[in-house]
Amino acid sequence: MTTRIFYKELRLVLHPAAVLFTLFGAMLLIPNYCYYVAPFYATLGVFFCFMNARENRDIWYSAALPVSKRAMVRGRVRLCVALELAMLALAAPFALLSVRINPNGGNVVGIDPNTAFFGLSLLLFGIFNRAFLPLFYRTAVKVGKSYLLSMIPVTIFILAAEVLVHVPGVGPWLDATDAPAQLRQLPVLIGGAALYALLTWRAAARAETLFEAVDL
Repeated sequence: MTTRIFYKELRLVLHPAAVLFTLFGAMLLIPNYCYYVAPFYATLGVFFCFMNARENRDIWYSAALPVSKRAMVRGRVRLCVALELAMLALAAPFALLSVRINPNGGNVVGIDPNTAFFGLSLLLFGIFNRAFLPLFYRTAVKVGKSYLLSMIPVTIFILAAEVLVHVPGVGPWLDATDAPAQLRQLPVLIGGAALYALLTWRAAARAETLFEAVDL
């Protein structure tokens, strides 16, 4: 049932801007840039999808279907996860190209596009999901307010992550782009993926509970 709801989300809820934002991994080619702007745009794509669903009264359409409220939430969460992971997957080739263009790094703003960056980006998405999804499903209406509030922890995380690469000892290890460094950064990627899965799962569970109490 959740799979069918997910297909409905792809057909009726997915906003064209969200698809476009998954291609913003190309921003990793920009020299001396905050590369976390790319995953930020993916969260903006999620916002556009929720806004699109609200304006087209998708929640009432879905409620008329023979599905549970929990299935409705799970289908939407799958859409969020699909957009977030697609953005990172499409960003990977641009990260490799960026490293070839600048083999010794050189991003004076913050982290270079390496293994650690992808792990931390997954954590960024996890933080966003944990904040945004429960906030929205308290009412299933207030998209803008929920998104703005979720940006508070996301912004704090981005600032902290960018500052971290300038800290002596940690920064050179976290910001390296050579092949041996990518292997040393694998724990960051694995840890980021694990936290992403945990935070998103907790967000979905909390959102389902809150949405059950919403009077449609």
